[in-house]
Order: sequence, then C-alpha cells, then structure tokens
Amino acid sequence: MKIKNQDLKVHFIGVGGVSMSSLANYLYEIGFTVCGSDIVKNEYTEALEKKGCKIFLGHKKDNVNGAQVVVYNSAIGEDNEELCEAKRQKLFLLTRAELLKIVSENFRVRVGVCGCNGKTTVTCMLAHIFKCAKKRFTAHIGGNDNKLANSYVKGSEYFISEVCEYKKNIDEFTAEIGVCLNTGEDHLECYSGKDELIGHYFEFLKRSKTAVIYGEDENLKRYAEVNAVTFGEGKNCDYKIKDVASERGRYSFKLLSNDGQIIGIRLKVYGRHNVLNAAAAATAAMRCGIDEESIKRGLENFSGTKRRFELIGRINGAKVIADYAHHPEEIAATLSCAEEIARGKIYVVFQPHTYSRTIILKDEFVKVLNEVDNLILYKTFPAREEYLQGGSAYDLYNAMDKKGSYFAGVDALLCYLKGRLKRSDTLLVLGAGDLYNLIKSRL
Repeated sequence: MKIKNQDLKVHFIGVGGVSMSSLANYLYEIGFTVCGSDIVKNEYTEALEKKGCKIFLGHKKDNVNGAQVVVYNSAIGEDNEELCEAKRQKLFLLTRAELLKIVSENFRVRVGVCGCNGKTTVTCMLAHIFKCAKKRFTAHIGGNDNKLANSYVKGSEYFISEVCEYKKNIDEFTAEIGVCLNTGEDHLECYSGKDELIGHYFEFLKRSKTAVIYGEDENLKRYAEVNAVTFGEGKNCDYKIKDVASERGRYSFKLLSNDGQIIGIRLKVYGRHNVLNAAAAATAAMRCGIDEESIKRGLENFSGTKRRFELIGRINGAKVIADYAHHPEEIAATLSCAEEIARGKIYVVFQPHTYSRTIILKDEFVKVLNEVDNLILYKTFPAREEYLQGGSAYDLYNAMDKKGSYFAGVDALLCYLKGRLKRSDTLLVLGAGDLYNLIKSRL
C-alpha cells in the first residue's frame, strides 16, 4: 500500500508516544493534515504543535471529528472514547504498527532494527551514518536523538526504523536489511514463552533480504547460516571487532570484514556495550553500500540520546545521570558504564516499568540489583497495566530482603538523596517511567 500526498486528515490517539509522534511528523512533512490527542503534553506534542498540528489534551469523542483516518497504539483500550467514536463514524482505522508498515512501503530500501536492547541507539547511529553519506532517507526513532530528535525526514530512498516486539508488532514490518541485536527476554507477557518470542525474531529475519545478526547470541547462532552476516568479537564473525580500547568510558575499536575492509571507529558515547551497537550499525551500513569514511564520521558524530546515560543535573555537586534501562541486561550495562567513570560512591534509583515485567524477570532483577551497594527502589510506573500481585516495586524490594530503601514519593526521595550525596558521588536514575521528568524538573 502506497501513501499518496493528498489532503487527508489523520488523527492520532496517543500522539505523545515517541513512535506515534514520529509517524505523525512524517505524515505532516509529506503533506497530510495531522492532529492528535494525549492525556498530557510533552516535548513531542509541543514539537508537533509548533509545526501547526492541532493537539488535544485528554481523550474526547469530538476530537476525531473531521478526520478520515484514525491511528491508535497498542496501549489504547477498546473502550477509549475516541476509538469508539471513530468506529461509530466508520472512519478508517490503523494501528501504529500497521501505519509503520504502510509508511515503510514508500521507500526503496528498509532497514529494520530489532532486539531486546540497543534498538534506539543503533537506529540513531544509522541515521547519522546515512546523513554523513548524504543519502535520501527517513528515520523513525524510538527515542530522542540529541541532534535529530525522534524523526528525521530527508528523502524517500531509505527508511531506517526500530522494530518492536511488543504485542507482536514485529510481524508487521518487512526489511531489506533486518538487524537483530540480541534475543533477550522482554515483553514475554505477549508471548507464550521465550521460544515463541525468538521465533518471531527469526520470522522477521527470514523476511529480510539480508539479516545482520550478533554472532555471539546463542539463539541467533542457530540462524547464522541462513541468509545472514554476523558481527561481534568471535573469530567466526563476518565483521570482527578488534583492538577495543577505553579512555574513561569512551571506546574506540576496529571493525574488520572478511573481505579485508577495516574501519577505525572512535565513539563519543559512554559504555562498552556501545561497541557492539556501533558494530551493528556499521555492518548494516556496509551492506547498504555506505562508504567507510561516512560510517566512521557518522558514528563519531553520534553524541547520544536523551535518557541514555544522560546528565540531567546535580545534587550537592554529585552528577545525576538518567538512563532508560528497564530490563536487567540494560541495568547491568549501565552500571558497568558508571563504574568506569565514577570517582565516589554510586547511588542507584530504579523505577520498575510495568508489573508484568517485574514478575516475569524478578529473579534477574534481584540478581543485578543485589550488586548495587546504594540502592533505592521507587514505585512502579504501571504504564498500560493494572496492579498484578507480586509485581510492584515494593514487592521487588521485599524479594531482595529489603536491601536498600523504598520510596513512593519524589519529594521524600530527593530529601533522602540530598542528605547523603557528596560532590564526588554519582546518582543513576534508571527506568522507563515518569521518575525521569519528576526528578529533572526539580533539579
């Protein structure tokens, strides 16, 4: 299905979401009339308003009046007032994943990035590479790049996008270059188990003309011989990471291909995990025919994204660094990164995201958080869920034999921190919930 530039009005229910706002921006940029609603305003809705899009605060049935198409995301319930009215008016309805698929089909080459961890970073890295190569491309980003924001519309030859496995949305996307970074367990509430989740990763890769996969993921190794190129530090990888070096948490390395290509890469962002992210982006870019110099400059130009090891302020002189890490593997990577640059004590405030994730991965959360000396758990951000027994932050706190502290209010939390943090310390604020904005607005 091709999108034609015509005078259609498209309404987005939940337009403040990072992906929804990115898609709304794309439709606006190619000539559609765009409006949307959400329960609160944020930086994404404000950016759309500045362009002239009408944004409604709150969900009301009259908001859809005049629209021909209504888009809604996976978090919108069937009883949503606007969705019900759109059905009553027999408007054309699209899920976010369906619209993403339709948008992608307007491009000659689609690059899709999936995996439990690293999707946003790799998507942003690819966008910077393609920008340096002066390619005509559009990027749909599931986060906020420090320079490109969450949507970059500069042509219709290449489409670079994150591909999310939540509610099996991954099934809607087909890519020429399909990148899978890892097969960690997440969103298992949407699957019968890990095997089914991995099966959907594999189906995505099978639909791709070329699969780019992490060669040291035990699950992906089973797929390595089928239409795939591999990256990693293993000797059998097609694109090998060599000569890794660190300078206070910022890494450099060389990427060697089987056909003799060598690219020396120096990153501005912190953390050894970003070596793998950069190798994935470079490998995918090479499979698209991007030259080595553009790959090198693009990766060097990438300065990170908001909520990915972002310095948001100071308390008593101590650095306050926020990270979106809400999965045990992501938390471990962020802790490792902090340990490389911290001078004093490391304090960690973790806000769990959804009750189901905490229940399914409780053992993994306990294991990684038990390694933290100065741990604080903050009340769960439920997102789309009602409380599930055993799944709250306080339940997690109890599962850890009450290691650390627990808070349910941000003012009490900040009072506690101000009484302990010293100039040489580092505070990590981890999680995908609202604590980021609550703390950032008070610093």
